[in-house]
Amino acid sequence: MGLPATRESAGSVELAAAVLQPHYDAVRDIFVEFGPGLTKLKKTKFVVDPDLHDSPRHFAACRDDGLLILFAPEAADLPVNTLIAIMAHEFGHAADFACPGCWLIPFDGPQVCSWLGDSERAKAEAWRQFGEPTRRSRVGLKNDDRRHAIDWMKAWEARDKDQIEWAADGIAEAVTGQHLTYCGDCVLQCLGGHGIERPRGLR
Repeated sequence: MGLPATRESAGSVELAAAVLQPHYDAVRDIFVEFGPGLTKLKKTKFVVDPDLHDSPRHFAACRDDGLLILFAPEAADLPVNTLIAIMAHEFGHAADFACPGCWLIPFDGPQVCSWLGDSERAKAEAWRQFGEPTRRSRVGLKNDDRRHAIDWMKAWEARDKDQIEWAADGIAEAVTGQHLTYCGDCVLQCLGGHGIERPRGLR
């Protein structure tokens, strides 16, 4: 069990929340307005957690159901460009996790994603076109939507950490129209295209 927060730490959390909340609300609204599939992100909660900043580049995190995004108080001190980019990235995760398999996602590197929808047919067609080349539709199964929708979901669930991170950036770009790159000594998300693409293995 952790120690109770001191008055000083509680004050820093409240101050950080006051700085972060308006930006969070603005980014959330952009995602919610993207289309009916993302309206569930209205329920995504915002929490400032003083224990989150455990490494120089760890300012935010999204729970794996997409309904909670955590921010370190130190995020309030980031340049706005970086802060908005981090928030867009975390909402990219939220949109991915809350809508499993509903995006055409990158499996082999950073790229913009596109909305598929949640229908079995859409997921099956994504598998037939973009699934693992050696395991796509076989003769006689071309119209088997259920089987191939399941294949698509298995591929979604089996993604590695890099693929999940690329998906968050690709979804953020699809929703906001802004390409996220990575900048600075800590290799944090940024807007404006003056950074690098997210490298494999960045944690």
